[in-house]
Amino acid sequence: MKRLSLNLLLLLPLLFASCGQRQANSTQEAADSLTFRHATLLHVYTVPQGSLVVIDNPWKPGTELHRYVLVDQSKGDIDPADLGEATLVRTPLRRACVFSSVHLSLLQDFGALGSVAGVCDLDYVMNPSVHDSVAVGAMTDMGSSMNPNTELIAAGGTDAVLLSPFENAGYGSLASLGIPLIECADYMEVSPLARAEWMRFYGLLFGCEAEADSIFSAVEQSYNQLQAQAAAVSTRPTVMVDQMSGASWYVPGGNSTMGRIYQDAATTYLFADHAEAGSVALSLEEVLTRAAEADYWFLKYGAATDYTYQSLVADRADYARFAPHKNRRIYGCNTLSVPFYDIEPFHPDRLLADIIHITHPELLGNHTPIFFTPLK
Repeated sequence: MKRLSLNLLLLLPLLFASCGQRQANSTQEAADSLTFRHATLLHVYTVPQGSLVVIDNPWKPGTELHRYVLVDQSKGDIDPADLGEATLVRTPLRRACVFSSVHLSLLQDFGALGSVAGVCDLDYVMNPSVHDSVAVGAMTDMGSSMNPNTELIAAGGTDAVLLSPFENAGYGSLASLGIPLIECADYMEVSPLARAEWMRFYGLLFGCEAEADSIFSAVEQSYNQLQAQAAAVSTRPTVMVDQMSGASWYVPGGNSTMGRIYQDAATTYLFADHAEAGSVALSLEEVLTRAAEADYWFLKYGAATDYTYQSLVADRADYARFAPHKNRRIYGCNTLSVPFYDIEPFHPDRLLADIIHITHPELLGNHTPIFFTPLK
């Protein structure tokens, strides 16, 4: 798909936005449309109908994943010919179906949970407000995100579905409903602040631009200040992460948001040389070769009871071969009791503070960890 030419863009008026309303300012030019400071996959331009949003394809550089034209609910009919290959999205969204808990938590930050009509994977949602809303019928449980109840989605007056895209994945019967599918590819960004900045796009969708800008600016400032503090240290302890899953040990790639956070905390992330933006599958032997003498081990897991040093080696005796087990320097985050995936993606500064506090306690001695705590 071809991008709008620069000459055309320069002729288009800028559309300013604030929570719940928009007003045009014809004296501005489209070159002044929303500019992202960190996000690399998002582009927003002003067009006569509203805002053109272009999402780059993270799996096929140089191509587009999707494009949308966001048009205010108050505007009349739009000629489909004016949209080209873009999907029409009427904003602000009033009855959205949201497939992931991380975006539900962000909408709560915006004060926009009332615009959510349906949710998926309710068993994995830790936000009590969402469960309360489902219990009283304000939201509908739409089933599994892998196999959503399309009949409920269609019958619920859904005006958009927010979901996470995957490489070469289709949407089956969901795509045939004629409801805009918002492809939330934020998790494919290559830095924590780049992912977090997607909240500004979601603010556009829900008419909460001012709230999104304010929250992101606070996150950005906090993250940068923490990173600058950590950068001044003279030693960088080595860090290993996660655990075996089946026959493989999956670790975040060096260009993933998690991999970057460990590096921004002034640690030596032992898997940073893997350039992937997603996870990397390694063998136990490869991890032992790299990390047997690591200083710290950060372990995310989901279990009915919290891991202990004893239960860890009971599950796999090889874990006792790593120095953090011998030296009691394993820090765990049980994602079934700690809302890691609800909070961290759009508040990476909070995780960064945890990692700095643990690995450089002289810097943040008064910090109370949110996610990672010592194993018992």
